[in-house]
Amino acid sequence: MLQRLQSVKTKIIALYLVMLVTTLIFTGYFLQRSLENYFSSWLERKLIKEMNLILTVVDPFLYNRDYTRLNSSIITYGEELETRITIIDLKGKVLADSRKDPSVMENHLYRPEVQEVLKGKLGKEIRYSSTLDMNMKYIALPIKREDGEVIGVIRASLTLNKLKELYHGIWTVLLKSSFFAIVVAILLSLKLTNQITDPIREITSAAQKIANGYLDHKLVIRTKDEIGQLALMFNYMVDRVKDKMQEISGEKNKVEAIVTSIGDAVIAVNKERRIILFNLAAERIFGIKENLVLDKSVIQITKNYKLDELVELSLEKNEIVTEELEMLVPEQRVFRVQIAPIEGIKESTVGVVAVLRDITDIRRLEEMRKEFVGNVSHELKTPLTSIKGYVETLLDSEPDKQVTRSFLSIIREEANRLQRLIEDLLSLSRLESKFEYSSKEQVDMIKVINDTIFLLGEKARRKSIILEADLPVSLPLLKANRDQMSRLMINLVDNAIKYTPDAGRVKARAYNEDEKLILEVEDTGLGIPEKDLPRIFERFYRVDKARSRKLGGTGLGLSIIKHIIEEHQGEISVESKLGEGSKFIVELPLKD
Repeated sequence: MLQRLQSVKTKIIALYLVMLVTTLIFTGYFLQRSLENYFSSWLERKLIKEMNLILTVVDPFLYNRDYTRLNSSIITYGEELETRITIIDLKGKVLADSRKDPSVMENHLYRPEVQEVLKGKLGKEIRYSSTLDMNMKYIALPIKREDGEVIGVIRASLTLNKLKELYHGIWTVLLKSSFFAIVVAILLSLKLTNQITDPIREITSAAQKIANGYLDHKLVIRTKDEIGQLALMFNYMVDRVKDKMQEISGEKNKVEAIVTSIGDAVIAVNKERRIILFNLAAERIFGIKENLVLDKSVIQITKNYKLDELVELSLEKNEIVTEELEMLVPEQRVFRVQIAPIEGIKESTVGVVAVLRDITDIRRLEEMRKEFVGNVSHELKTPLTSIKGYVETLLDSEPDKQVTRSFLSIIREEANRLQRLIEDLLSLSRLESKFEYSSKEQVDMIKVINDTIFLLGEKARRKSIILEADLPVSLPLLKANRDQMSRLMINLVDNAIKYTPDAGRVKARAYNEDEKLILEVEDTGLGIPEKDLPRIFERFYRVDKARSRKLGGTGLGLSIIKHIIEEHQGEISVESKLGEGSKFIVELPLKD
């Protein structure tokens, strides 16, 4: 209700009513005074005319001193005119009266109106009448003979009640007129104020819609006055705001696209160290959506006190901080972190942005490179040392024929081992350079698997291993490099035979499923410990190094297999239980 009373419309109507009522009061007051004066003068003139008319009629009775007929005439005229009429002689004696018996009336010589007449003036007086017990207005005129001699006074009087009734009538008319004027004024002011407030209301509604994002809303311009100009400028402002919003939105989308596409995690925080931005890379790294981390602290999300300290340091010193740190949540990873302040208005810092680059793979590759160099050096050094030792022994001594033959046999084995290692290194190098993937053709994997079984059958028989294939009648042809598919199956089956004890079983299986060709090689061998499974495809990684060297392994077979599969857009996985055997599963897409 208070809000309603405070509206512009109510204020305008109230102002109109106050002005109207004030005007009507002052107008009524002055009109009443004017009408009172007018009607008072009018009554006086009317009474004077009536008294002059009466004098022409009663003058013979006065001249003949016939006071009985005089009084009778005065009574008759007084009733007709509803006016009290009194005839008084020069000594103040009442000769006739229309309301009272003259004989009982007191002397009127000293009545003010009579004295005024005797002084040659018009007699006028308002006073209380003891005879009639009411306030009266008196008008007195001289009674003159034809020669101008004053012989008496005629007086007419009216009760003030009639004047009051007249004034009451005036006020009744004024009040009715005022009521009608107020009603008309309210209707007109409502219409007028609606013309003023409706556009204001429309502008208010439009502003609210625009504040809620509806920038296409426009005002209809109906007039060319100030409100029309305001509506015109409002529409112009909306167009400008829309253009600026589109410009800002475009820049915002551009920045968001850039931030989203960045492969590094970007985390922005405000001065209170609450997160205000968390890009897609950060979501992937920490496994949590942006809407769940906003307005939370860095320590709550990353669980890393060092990162929180770096953020605080950058905020305090207002400078870029760069450091390398390790995080354990959600998994152990290494990041290079760069934290830079966000400059606000007047160069004040409003927060910082932290860019976290995942260098875990780089560090892992560095370790693998170091390990690879060390492994290659070791793998080359071991057979070379053996070869050198046996050759020096042969040169420095003269062993018998049997010892010499034994030494040469060992030298040959070590040389073959060196040859296998070098060949595997060269194969791996060619695979990584994609040299051997220049040609692809339609390959029948059933034939490739059968050829592999035939090629390695003798090796399996020497260990009493059952080598078998579980193949369908037909398989879809696979577009691939035939030599690499043969190497893939040979390496898988050869590894299975190599690490399966005597009298074991190795089975190769192939089938198609969901537009994929599935190859499986399963053995009943030693199995692989669970902790070693993630690393078995690394170069020179061996679960049991001594046993691997004894069996003639170079540590590069599985790494070669992985490269072949990846270059054919496939995947490889391992299922293994220690002491029960392993199963290698290869999935290759049938559609190129």
